[in-house]
Amino acid sequence: MRDGTYRPGPVRELSIPKDDGSFRPLAIPSIGDRVAQTAAASVLGPLLDREMEDASFAYRAGRSVQMAVSRIARYRRDGYRWVVDGDIERYFENVPHDPLLERLGRSIEDPLLLDLLALWLESFSEGGRGLPQGAPLSPLLANLYLDDVDEAIEGKGVRLVRFADDFLLMCKGEETAREAQTRMAGILAEQGLRLNPEKTRVVPFEKGFRFLGHLFVRSMIIQELRDDDPKAPMAVGITGKAIDPESGTSGSDGGVTDGGQRAPILRVLYVYERGRKIGLRNQAFTIEEDDRELLAIPPARIDRIEMGPDVEIEAAAMRQALAHRITVALVDGRGATLGMIAAPVTDHAALHQAQAQHMLDHGLKLDLARRVVDGRIRNQRALLRRLNRRRKDPEVASAAAAIGRVLRKLPRAVDVPELFGYEGQAAALYWPAIARTLGTHWGFSRRRRRPPPDAINLILSFLSTLLYRDIHALACRHGLHPGFGTLHAARDGHNGCVSDLIEEFRAPLVEGLTVTLANTRAIKLEMFAVQDDGSCRIAPEGRDAIVRGYEAWLDRQVKSQRTGKTVLWRRVVEEQVIAYVHHLRQKGDYQSYRMDY
Repeated sequence: MRDGTYRPGPVRELSIPKDDGSFRPLAIPSIGDRVAQTAAASVLGPLLDREMEDASFAYRAGRSVQMAVSRIARYRRDGYRWVVDGDIERYFENVPHDPLLERLGRSIEDPLLLDLLALWLESFSEGGRGLPQGAPLSPLLANLYLDDVDEAIEGKGVRLVRFADDFLLMCKGEETAREAQTRMAGILAEQGLRLNPEKTRVVPFEKGFRFLGHLFVRSMIIQELRDDDPKAPMAVGITGKAIDPESGTSGSDGGVTDGGQRAPILRVLYVYERGRKIGLRNQAFTIEEDDRELLAIPPARIDRIEMGPDVEIEAAAMRQALAHRITVALVDGRGATLGMIAAPVTDHAALHQAQAQHMLDHGLKLDLARRVVDGRIRNQRALLRRLNRRRKDPEVASAAAAIGRVLRKLPRAVDVPELFGYEGQAAALYWPAIARTLGTHWGFSRRRRRPPPDAINLILSFLSTLLYRDIHALACRHGLHPGFGTLHAARDGHNGCVSDLIEEFRAPLVEGLTVTLANTRAIKLEMFAVQDDGSCRIAPEGRDAIVRGYEAWLDRQVKSQRTGKTVLWRRVVEEQVIAYVHHLRQKGDYQSYRMDY
């Protein structure tokens, strides 16, 4: 290379299968050429990266898929609800060399380096086109060539998120999105490229789309499991904590406080995979498999641990959990709670006395129980109206109206059994209407719990137990005795207070999510099987999809009815627990959360 006699050697060509059944061609340079190209890329990368647009996320130091996903979520919150889900047809194979060299010449002044780059391009293809996927320089050159495209398409109501040759154009309206698609096609044509018509479409968030291994639908983002990796990282990591990829910080989940910091709420470590073990090393919890440590997490970053039926936990790890007041939940294959190991709840005797007073005094009990039932029925009606906005099914609309009539009867109730009767009337209207919002192939007709006989009932039960355990953790955190309820009476083996608190959140956080998971095919029917005893079982990939969906659902932003601020759903749940405590202490008036439609 110093004396000018260097010439690239031949490349090794092969093809690897893609997810859609087609093949991706690879051309791998020799070892010597790869060393030389890697050296050039290490020098050129920082120089060229400074010139690239902020919308580009692939093959760049300090940038990632999660940062791109976070950017998409931010644009959606800003009102960009329509997207052009685009793909450049056979991009790497069609990059024209002459325009690429011209673009390089605008950034590189060294003629010898430009000659070397031209030499490599000539070795890549005799036809003057193409960057081999397998060459160290190709990602850098591919990004650089699209830099002019990035600059040209941004603006005029369009926000770009690009990852290599896959991109989203995000717009606030359908017409703007279609105009952006046409404009993008023209810009690419000027660069000697074209859109892939089979992989490019205009779609709203309401309908949903897949991008970078994630499902985007409405405000939910679900990371999808790879078919070739059934043991994806869900069961290893903490899926319950929110991460701010754009700032590079790993925060906890919850609502945003006045100072912009996140409050630690419900950080859950899910360990479901068969054969894994929870241990302890240097005060940190470890996840091990086949005597190999997969993960180490300090106790300060965990609020609850969930263990599947075939997971072990060492005694030292259990003691550490109790010392840090971390609840350990043992769950079965359907997500139901087998048992919970938690620190004692004996530090709040005065609050427990107030709970007992509300449980034993007829007037106080009836008043608080009525508020709980009001939240449950009101949100059932709101969810049906929300699900029916586009569908406009007259039977669903009729059910919502009838539920409203039941709601107006609540002030007449003279005792808790009568309240339960009204709740039963609403449920009889509600579940058939929910069934009409689901595809008929799911075979769902009504709510049946023990055991769930079909996929939808199983999803509902699984999500209910996840939410139940979250609310149990929050109730204990704020000093409530989980067994002292008003609507749900105190009895052995039952947490009446948690059952009361969960009622208002069943529609928005369990049933609404179930319909979304089913209708967007984030959950598929083939993930379930009916057993000989009539119960339904779920495959591990279905279980993981439910947990991912639940965590993504709770990480959505919503307006707090207490403060008027934009917070995460997790914060709303905790706000209601706190309001319940204030009501018991006669420091406030408890009102159930009311979802809008």
